[in-house]
Amino acid sequence: MIILSIFQTVEFYIITAFIAAAVVAAASMPSHRGPVRTFLYGGTLRGDAAQSQPGIVALVNDRGQLEIHRFGLEGMTESGAYSLAVNISGFDVTIDERLTPGNRHDAPVTAAWATLDCLGRERYHFSYRSEATGRSAAFTLNISPGNRVERQLS
Repeated sequence: MIILSIFQTVEFYIITAFIAAAVVAAASMPSHRGPVRTFLYGGTLRGDAAQSQPGIVALVNDRGQLEIHRFGLEGMTESGAYSLAVNISGFDVTIDERLTPGNRHDAPVTAAWATLDCLGRERYHFSYRSEATGRSAAFTLNISPGNRVERQLS
């Protein structure tokens, strides 16, 4: 009987509530993301873009790869270069645009595109940044064929 009397004390219920709160807190902690993975992609410059405002279109092609189409490039020529540095940490993706203007006497270009093959079929949070222009955009996209998102760079 003395052993069962512990279940009737206030201290027992306080300790039990504390343990339950610790279990709930441990279960709700986010998982660790692990190391950041970096991928580098070279893009292709285009001069046939109809859209002149700085922006991007991200679309998932039939193979499940993400295509980034960049519009509204200024001061770029066909001898320049467009590339992307992609950093992945869990489901957060940061895309850093790298621009090389090229020879000013060459034909101007206003658009570029690159294909990313480093993403699985999941929902990702993207941050697209262009340090050269000081513009950026953010969006969420599920990597599934046919999905598409358009954003203006501001």
